[in-house]
Amino acid sequence: MVSRKNDSHENTKTTETTYSSGICNIGDKEVAQRKRIGYIGIVLTVVGFLVYAIGIYTIKLEPIVGIGLFIPALMGSVGLIQARNKFCAAYGFAKKYNVSSGLGVILHVEDIAHQKKDRNKALIIVIQSILIATVISLVSVLLGVVIYN
Repeated sequence: MVSRKNDSHENTKTTETTYSSGICNIGDKEVAQRKRIGYIGIVLTVVGFLVYAIGIYTIKLEPIVGIGLFIPALMGSVGLIQARNKFCAAYGFAKKYNVSSGLGVILHVEDIAHQKKDRNKALIIVIQSILIATVISLVSVLLGVVIYN
């Protein structure tokens, strides 16, 4: 018979986040905040598209109006990409980070090499988000053309 010691630390999950240049510059609370922003952006995009589609069908709204979905789509994509990467683009550009357990404890990145890595990661997040929002708004315009005709 094998006996197993019940260690109370086995089931304890630690989620301490540490700053890592170009990889992680926000902690769990900041990640949760970005997820919320991302989800709000998705909801606004979906609701906006439904209103847009109904407007095209009922009052012959011009399909080009679908470009307006770029803003909520950008909001959703920026929020969710930052949350997934545990990396805030604004902090990356501003040479800041917050991996504490709370919000508002923002520290400065001193090392120039780390600042460069953070800036590059921030730029990648911005480019990815813009590409996603552009595709969503262009697809909306194309669908608008189909509905319009």
